[in-house]
Amino acid sequence: MTDDIIIKAMQAYKNVCKKRLTVYNRKGEAFPLLYYQEPSYNSSIIGRKYVCLRNCNGDLARYNIKTGEITI
Repeated sequence: MTDDIIIKAMQAYKNVCKKRLTVYNRKGEAFPLLYYQEPSYNSSIIGRKYVCLRNCNGDLARYNIKTGEITI
């Protein structure tokens, strides 16, 4: 089950970057994701509400498990 959540989060992040959709941060400010960085499967963290996608450079994005939205 946890593997499916991380894979869904990674696919959602990839789709957002590919389509160059606008992403919002916690304060509601808009940010376009201009480039894609591969999230690390082992570094990503699953919480109660969010999956935090990470790689060697740090946090990339957050995936809301309930709604399927990507935020930064």
